[in-house]
Amino acid sequence: MASSITTTTVNGTTRITGLSSGIDVDSIVAQLVTAEKAKKLNKLQQKEQLATWRQTAYQSVIADIKAFADKYFSLTSATSLLSTKNYNKYTVTSSSSAVAATYTSAAGAGSHAVSVSQLATKATLASSGLSRDVAGGRAASYGDLSGKSAVLTVDGTDYTVDLSSVTDLASLQSALDDAVGDGKLTAGTDTSGCLTITAADSGVNAISISAPASGASGLSDLGFAADGAVTANRIDTTAVTLAGLQEYLGFEFNADGQAVFAINGTTFTFDQDTTIAEMIDEINAGAFGATMAYNATTGELVLTAGKTGAGNLLKVSDSGGTFASAVLTAATAGKDAKLIVDGVSLTRSSNTVTVDGVTYTLNAVTAASEDATVSLTLDTDGIYDLISDFAADYNSLIATITSLLKEDYDADYPPLTDDQKAEMSDEEIEKWEAKAKTGILKNDSLLTGFLRELRSAVVDSIAGVSTSIFDLGIDTGDYSKNGQLEIDADALKEAIASDPAAVMNLFTKQSSTYSGLSTVRTLSAGALSTRYGEEGIAYRFYDIIAEYTATTKDSKGLRGKLVEKAGLADSSIAADNTLSDLIAKYQTEIAAEEDRLDAYEERLYNKYTTLETYISNMNTQLAALSAYLDDSSS
Repeated sequence: MASSITTTTVNGTTRITGLSSGIDVDSIVAQLVTAEKAKKLNKLQQKEQLATWRQTAYQSVIADIKAFADKYFSLTSATSLLSTKNYNKYTVTSSSSAVAATYTSAAGAGSHAVSVSQLATKATLASSGLSRDVAGGRAASYGDLSGKSAVLTVDGTDYTVDLSSVTDLASLQSALDDAVGDGKLTAGTDTSGCLTITAADSGVNAISISAPASGASGLSDLGFAADGAVTANRIDTTAVTLAGLQEYLGFEFNADGQAVFAINGTTFTFDQDTTIAEMIDEINAGAFGATMAYNATTGELVLTAGKTGAGNLLKVSDSGGTFASAVLTAATAGKDAKLIVDGVSLTRSSNTVTVDGVTYTLNAVTAASEDATVSLTLDTDGIYDLISDFAADYNSLIATITSLLKEDYDADYPPLTDDQKAEMSDEEIEKWEAKAKTGILKNDSLLTGFLRELRSAVVDSIAGVSTSIFDLGIDTGDYSKNGQLEIDADALKEAIASDPAAVMNLFTKQSSTYSGLSTVRTLSAGALSTRYGEEGIAYRFYDIIAEYTATTKDSKGLRGKLVEKAGLADSSIAADNTLSDLIAKYQTEIAAEEDRLDAYEERLYNKYTTLETYISNMNTQLAALSAYLDDSSS
């Protein structure tokens, strides 16, 4: 009988798993190991999976609570129930565009008469106009203009001037009038006989001449291609330097060839080769109560105070050279706004004026003897929507948590083991695990406590407040509603319209003993109880949500109850919680059990290797003996 031995090497150890004995060693070992897994490993893995699922379920609830809190209990939220301004909602109208208005939390419904006799303005210092006539560099030649044209840009609009019929100055004027309109530009000549183009209408400001984008250009014929030609009556601030500016305004540099001057106490030093644009940019980069700009309409360099109002808000002085005194020569004083509100005369430095919670923005002087009427009408619907939306989102949150608490757990669907998953399709695994996750938070004490506290916060009386939610037409329904809020829309709107302050107080009243938000996590249980009795519904909700979901520690060194239990997903404290500790414990036990099973499997293979080796040797000896006996008999 020939022996049959198969050897394999696993982790450096040679195993003999041949069929000398007729035994399927691999199958037997696999079955024995699988049976051993069922004793402990599978149970540990199922416990770890349940704990992980439970943690994920908690974290999902925490995320829902935080989203709810961010919407209604953050002072920065536009829908915050903590903010008194959200209960003082008004529709504001003005009978005149001269006066616009908004309101603050101190406003009340009513109408106000406003007249404006003077707007607040900013002080300015301006140069004379930095402009020259558009002029050729040599005398124009009209002999060969057939088929040629030029482009005139007048205050930003391009006009193509057909020069074909131009034979002299008079016909050029006609061509200009045809192109840009009568009476806007004048064609003339300077003392050197060069062509000039100037504004004939005081309303025309910036003029420039250029070649057409296509076709023959007549610029050269008109003398604008020669040296010394001026093709625009306004300067290019990116090209003209202070040395070039000196030619216009005649100021002096200091001995070092610099302009040194101070604006509101800030000193600036500029070299002659600094462009006007660069100077403007450097001045405007500072924060010293003034800005500079080039006004292309008037051709002026203008320094403007940063604030409106009368008073010396714009101070300039030379420290070297005469730039400030020689350039910024035209001073315009700032003015205060003058207005009358409900018969009271006011003088203010700004065009934004707040009186009794109403902020007026003055846009223009009102007509003589004609007041602007500003009306504030309570926005009942806006306040109703705020409370109604809160109730809807609150009910949704309660429904979500209640469904988790009431789901039945089916022990017939425990978490799958790896061996079980290997025998199932992805779809089968997904369906199984959906059932296995159902009910993992059934009757959870933390979530039950959270809902109980929220329900109490809505209905418990508030010290010093006689109004309750029931007075607003809000009810908690019967027991089957699980504390969800039901709103009588007509009753709530009537309560808002009749006494908006009472509605606001019911939600936003702060504790007189322990007010604010920042200290709530540091208060003792007794202090929290006192605070709870004195504060409105919104502040109670804020405190309860913090009690369960806060990431900051309280006076006992603990974070919110749910966060302590399950942590906060995708955060630095995601693993610092009870369930993470439990999961880590299971993982340690699983690793130890897997090591034990590896050793158990190795022992089984060692036993069968010994058996196979023994049987193989016996078979070899038996074969040799049989061969010997056969030889002897012959």
